Amino acid sequence: MVGSVDAPTTTAVTPPRLASLSAEWAQLEYSSRSMAFVRDGRRLLRAWGSPERPWVVGVEPDGGRWKVVAWGAGPVEARAAVRALFSLDHPVERFYALTRREPVLRGTERQFRGLRLPRDAHLFEALLHSIVGQQLSVASANALKRRLIERTGAWVRAGSVDVPSAPRPSSVLRLDVAGLRALGMSRAKSRALVELARWTGARPPREASLARAELNAARTALTSLYGVGRWTAENALLRGTGRRDVFVAGDLGIRVALEEYAKIPRSAPEERARAWADRSYPGWGSYATLYLWRRLVTDRARASTG
Repeated sequence: MVGSVDAPTTTAVTPPRLASLSAEWAQLEYSSRSMAFVRDGRRLLRAWGSPERPWVVGVEPDGGRWKVVAWGAGPVEARAAVRALFSLDHPVERFYALTRREPVLRGTERQFRGLRLPRDAHLFEALLHSIVGQQLSVASANALKRRLIERTGAWVRAGSVDVPSAPRPSSVLRLDVAGLRALGMSRAKSRALVELARWTGARPPREASLARAELNAARTALTSLYGVGRWTAENALLRGTGRRDVFVAGDLGIRVALEEYAKIPRSAPEERARAWADRSYPGWGSYATLYLWRRLVTDRARASTG
């Protein structure tokens, strides 16, 4: 069933100088989150809000400002959503100062100028993406997510457009392990998603508290969940809380990039990769993750066409 939302409200955000919707869209096309966005002309639409009560925010360039339209929320909530969605409060000029001194990402501050960490609507969604994506290609993970969205009717209507949202925790609980298995999920992932839905309904830590906590403590809070290991927890912290300091050293794409650009073999312990990030990008591991991945994808796409 497609959820209904109220008549839209319109407002605007003045983005910082180092922010670019074009850079964000280019990144999203290669991201497992791309299916969560709908392009409606020049406007990007995204489901936002709480896990059980999603609404839709739309954003498009409008001169020096970004026009923001929300279905189901007021102007204050809509502006806050866009600032969080595109991490507009992150002082990325500090990250760029680090890239100019480091050979692996030097030049990416110009190549991907204005690319900021794109956020998920909430921690439940970030964990769901990460659990489904465990040990799968982006295409395979997206196929599973599409089946899950269709089976649970996780859509929110914005005007005449249906925007996909994360399935509500209550919908996941109704499916239970058997229903998730019927969609093609492994038994372990099915159980992990059910446990996640129960945890979400039982008042898990707020995103803000996990964003402020010491990194190891935040990671431990998530790895205590069934089916959530270090890779899953770090991905969820990066995208679900907007932390700037999460270097996902266990990610295959990141290890491939480090082998190609930094000469750290994929077979080397993860701690060597973490040491590189801690040394080169202290406090900015999330952006090192994002820009390394973006550079690898861009270079490979260029090589395949050239």
